Amino acid sequence: MPRSSKKIIRKNRLVLSEWKRLPHKNHPKLDYYMLFLRNFFVVIAVLLFLIEFLLHGGHDTLKAVAYFIGAAAYVFECLAATDCFKTKVSSSELFMIYCFGPLYILMGIDYMFF
Repeated sequence: MPRSSKKIIRKNRLVLSEWKRLPHKNHPKLDYYMLFLRNFFVVIAVLLFLIEFLLHGGHDTLKAVAYFIGAAAYVFECLAATDCFKTKVSSSELFMIYCFGPLYILMGIDYMFF
């Protein structure tokens, strides 16, 4: 094995051993539940959209509920990404959450009332 390969392997072992010592999250169990709820809400929203699609339209209430549930999924994504707002995360990583969460709420209101 070349010397450079051995050097890289030694360096990676050091990095991995340091990584194991770092605390990951303040509340790993809470993070698990938030991600589970996010995924659950996403699945429910997708199922509602599929049901509405298979019923050939005209069921705007199903779309509205699906959009509200999708917005709730984005709220849980935001909570998981920022560790319940305890961690500062760059706005470029939270761009979709900040844009699509309110957009889903507005679309849900649109389908519900108009």
